[in-house]
Amino acid sequence: MFNTVVIHGSPEKAAVLRAMAAATGQLQILRELMGAPSPYDLARMLNAMSPEVVLIDFAIGQSALQCAASIAEHAPQTAVVGFGAPSDLAALARQIGFQALVPAHGGAGELRCAIHEALHSRDGGVEPSLFSFLPSKAGSGASTVVLNTATALVQFYNQRVLVIDADLRSGILAIMLDVEPAGSVQAILQSSNQLDQFQWNQCVLPVHGVDYLLSSRSLDSELPEWLHYYQLLNFARQHYDAILVDLPELVNPATVELVRRSAMVFPVCAPEIPSLRLTQHRCLELQRWAVPEDRIGILLNRWHRSDPTTAELGGMIGKPILKAFPNDYPVVRAAVAAGTSVSFDSKLGNAFVEFAGGLIAQPVVQRRISFSNKLRGMLGVALA
Repeated sequence: MFNTVVIHGSPEKAAVLRAMAAATGQLQILRELMGAPSPYDLARMLNAMSPEVVLIDFAIGQSALQCAASIAEHAPQTAVVGFGAPSDLAALARQIGFQALVPAHGGAGELRCAIHEALHSRDGGVEPSLFSFLPSKAGSGASTVVLNTATALVQFYNQRVLVIDADLRSGILAIMLDVEPAGSVQAILQSSNQLDQFQWNQCVLPVHGVDYLLSSRSLDSELPEWLHYYQLLNFARQHYDAILVDLPELVNPATVELVRRSAMVFPVCAPEIPSLRLTQHRCLELQRWAVPEDRIGILLNRWHRSDPTTAELGGMIGKPILKAFPNDYPVVRAAVAAGTSVSFDSKLGNAFVEFAGGLIAQPVVQRRISFSNKLRGMLGVALA
């Protein structure tokens, strides 16, 4: 929920706005003010409470415009929603500082839409460090791509990387890493409106230099809404150079927040007719969720040189393939058995390193050699 201050014109109107806010399930009212506060008092309140939303009732008259202007000056990241703006003031209200307006006879549905509009106009644009991956069909290997790309970003490019397992029911990253996390992405989402560093550290699991928010695959946890991912992203982006999201096949009204804000969304397919055909559906679905075509990049997993060329496979999809990862089942199987990434000395590992560099447009800057690799090197020298 979003911390909110309500400025209203009467006790009767306060009751109406309070009921509407409760019905949305998205606003937590911190304070109610009857009438417009002075610019000084409003600035003090904004500094003390740091509300994410201020809901202003136009029943207070022209003072509503003055309040919005003061908020824009003192707290530009705060979203301002107006209620009951006269039609002749609507255009001016938006120019002065209102991001969204609710009509006088609007209800909770209109307020929900206004909250979404106001917050995204302030702080919900495309994140250049956010990348989402989803399989064209189950088993296409999207989780494998995410895990190894994340590890390559850390080991070869010195990036601070977060991986979010957003496949809440069937996420397999914890299985692939052979770990039992104490926290989970579900726990973070449920408390996203009050995230702090302590709670974050309790839920994030560092593995091989990558921070993971892993799915508990709980059948009892509540399904999130878009606002939970909105708050999670706005907290996480302060601490990481790259955020990779492992999604299930279908985007829903909650995870749409992730794909719309991603710099790139990658459907992952295999060189098989069912997977290729479903990739067409994934791309169409993403475009219907308002993801531009130029931010959708198809990744081909498990490609073998005996398969049709990437150009031929892209022709079957109707969209070019951005990157192909070679088929190397023994290397992947060994990595899963060890709970780690694939060997970056393999062709498959090299492909992940190249792809990771392309995400951040950087050349390789460093490779962190593990203790076991270093020990093997020392033994090799000693035995030579």
